[in-house]
Amino acid sequence: MPVGRSWPLVLADETTVELRPVRSDDAAALADGYQQLSAHSAYSRFHTLYSELSPTQLRYFTELDHHDHEALGAVLPDTGEGLGIARYVRDTDDPTHAELALTVLDAWQGRGLGRGLLDALAARAREEGITCFTADVLSENRAMLELMRRAGPVDMERDGDTTIAHLEL
Repeated sequence: MPVGRSWPLVLADETTVELRPVRSDDAAALADGYQQLSAHSAYSRFHTLYSELSPTQLRYFTELDHHDHEALGAVLPDTGEGLGIARYVRDTDDPTHAELALTVLDAWQGRGLGRGLLDALAARAREEGITCFTADVLSENRAMLELMRRAGPVDMERDGDTTIAHLEL
């Protein structure tokens, strides 16, 4: 998939959003998006709370090689406002596995955006030879665990407050 490519995604409520690879010039939008997350959503994603994302974090999240580290963002077509991001980072010990992370702004949750992002990222990962996503999910994050269950064969193991999920692509 070329880095500049984008495509439409129609949500359950018939809203059309644009999916595209994250670029280095998305750092400011990502920082703004983090500020829009509720404390619950931010904690669910990072397992901690930050007052803001640091410059180092923003570089890591936006300066990607689109092979071992890929991220797809959902934006409003007219404004470019960011709505959510799904990313993988390939496992250095097993290049067929990658860690998955997914975040959707609170106002856009429950509309099918997470599923659309996950499906698109899984397709992208398969293009790169990845066959399994692994995610450390807070056990109370039932929405993410259910999203993974619906996406395909998944093995889950609870480990304290987190559930380690392995999703076959």
